[in-house]
Amino acid sequence: MTCDRARTLYLAGDAGDDELAHLAACAACRDERSALDTTRSALSGRAMWLEPAPHIADQVVAMISGSPAAAVREPRRRAKAWTRLAAVAAAVVVAVGLGIATRPPAPDWEVAMPGTEAAPAATASVKGWNEEGGTRLRLNIAGLPDAPTGSVYEFWLTSDAVHVSAGTFAAAGEVELWVGVARRDYPRLWVTLEKLDEDESLSGVNVMDTGY
Repeated sequence: MTCDRARTLYLAGDAGDDELAHLAACAACRDERSALDTTRSALSGRAMWLEPAPHIADQVVAMISGSPAAAVREPRRRAKAWTRLAAVAAAVVVAVGLGIATRPPAPDWEVAMPGTEAAPAATASVKGWNEEGGTRLRLNIAGLPDAPTGSVYEFWLTSDAVHVSAGTFAAAGEVELWVGVARRDYPRLWVTLEKLDEDESLSGVNVMDTGY
């Protein structure tokens, strides 16, 4: 489930349980929820979808060009035409606003995270947003096989011998994580394969790593 898909289906009124669960669990989508609700409300208005009369385009061109003959065409419908024209203009504004509302802010930093000998085909880009109290992370991972049954991948930030987990995931694709430390204090980013057991120590199976 990607953020774009969940947000698009929510705005269209077609979000199912999976999309709603993503919107509730994803920190990035929670940040955009207010803007999404505002845009969804605007899109539900009847005036937004009124079909303009066929002559509206000619009237707009005439008004821009200053042609008096075209500008006075169909005077009895002028008020209605302007209402429809306003609806069309509002639709354009909301469409532009929709793109802005759902577009995530540019990341504060981005690094590549290549695979190791344990996963030579794996590659990922890691984008980070510096937030109060921590760091929001978005991983786009390719070439990494699904974690075996009973195991998960775990993402780490490391400074010397101090390792901080940002969370776990089971498969490649887009992964959203959040960690309560600043990346500038933990320069190494890496991923290990961990068994789901009571052993809290690192497995030592390193599958992707930026190095220091």
